[in-house]
Amino acid sequence: MTATAERPNVLLITTDQQRFDGLGINGPDLPLETPVLDELAAGGVNFKRAYTTCPSCIAARRSLLTGLHPVTHGLRGYADGLEWDPPFTLPGLLGQNGYQTQLIGKLHLFPQRKRYGYDHMIRSESMNDRWETPMQPVNDWADWMKQQHGDFHPCNIGQNGNGRVARPWDKDEKFHQSSWLADCAVDFLTKTRDPSCPFFLHLSFFAPHPPLIPPQAYFDKYFRRHDWQPSISEWTPEFKEIPKGIPPVSPTGPFALSEMQDAASGYWGLINHIDDRVQYVLQRFFEYGSDRTKEPTIIIFTTDHGEMLGDHHLWRKSLGYESSAHIPFFIAWRNMDLKQSISNELVSLEDVCATVLDLCGVDIPAELNNQLDSRSLAPILRGENETTRERLFGEHSGGSANHFVVEGDYKYMWFGHTQEEQLFNLTEDPKEQKDLSADTEKLAPFRDALEAHLKDRDDYTFKRDALKPCANSAPMALWGSKQDLIK
Repeated sequence: MTATAERPNVLLITTDQQRFDGLGINGPDLPLETPVLDELAAGGVNFKRAYTTCPSCIAARRSLLTGLHPVTHGLRGYADGLEWDPPFTLPGLLGQNGYQTQLIGKLHLFPQRKRYGYDHMIRSESMNDRWETPMQPVNDWADWMKQQHGDFHPCNIGQNGNGRVARPWDKDEKFHQSSWLADCAVDFLTKTRDPSCPFFLHLSFFAPHPPLIPPQAYFDKYFRRHDWQPSISEWTPEFKEIPKGIPPVSPTGPFALSEMQDAASGYWGLINHIDDRVQYVLQRFFEYGSDRTKEPTIIIFTTDHGEMLGDHHLWRKSLGYESSAHIPFFIAWRNMDLKQSISNELVSLEDVCATVLDLCGVDIPAELNNQLDSRSLAPILRGENETTRERLFGEHSGGSANHFVVEGDYKYMWFGHTQEEQLFNLTEDPKEQKDLSADTEKLAPFRDALEAHLKDRDDYTFKRDALKPCANSAPMALWGSKQDLIK
């Protein structure tokens, strides 16, 4: 059963912590270069309004793998070391229908060698080596590096896996994790795959998640060669000073401009490096003179969540703001009769599951169909006019617990612990620089929607009489601990 128009190969490429504007085609005002991914997006369908419904690694990856919203699959924030028994997975359903399924890179599910429907896995969750921990003892890249370099630990250059300090990778580019993952993908595509059946390959990069250590050439390309600045909004706190000693992993600033520009340089370098590695994978698979050039293949690119990157003096993820929740997402193809376009439909990570099954001619089992929160985007690729959804709910539990609702031009945000609200017009204000929550008339339909969405929950109580519109001031849910620094 080789790949056919009805049973195409699927190459799912994911990154970790890549903002929507972390593609050149989506962020033309940035110095970032991603020509390979840009060409794929421009030649396929680039979804300009794609969101992760939980801006955090594990929960988002559960949604990607099953098409289930965090409320449905049960993880609404970050919690590591939890074994999960989903009712189905995308690779599992494909495998049951004749596909060879392969994971290369990060999955971030527990336990690590549990296959979740993949025939075979090469696991490397991060550029760290946590072999002594029960949660992530497996890192195939780190094991390979020890064979190459003996006593090796990737953190020996003083970097942190969530920090904002950037510097170059201290070894040859070919040893970088992103390079190695691409090499493994090429080996699968050209040497070890079963050519008698179509494949589902999930190539899952850890970058541009920190540590911000791109290979030397990519670090040099961006470091202190730009005047980019993070977005500082009307509601961003105005600080008395930029104190020394804020931990490199702190999710809230204040941050010095030069510090964030340096961090962005490392971040962009990691993305630019991935772009070149994707080029290598595609060149080798569709190599001139090879019969593989004729195989119908779907190419999907997306990420689990974004990165605040200093916007509003915030760092990391987990928030519903655009920098954290708005993600790149495009679908391209080879040797298939589909329609190039730019889509402004409201889509999410959950939609990968139903879309792939539809494009591969795999029916969703009747007993599972009602469980899916996934919408097939295949009609859009076929040139049919179809609305995916009018409203999208997202959330993240924890210290800065927040919920967001995207509908029409607007995004509504609610912080569960403080009952604070914000409202943004994303069409007029895509960088969320002006909070409109002082207009309670505009808030009303979003309050109604979120109240109905949370009515059966026992972890949050939406109190209408306790709501506090921020009215273009800083949410205390984020800044309450740093009041002494705010003017």
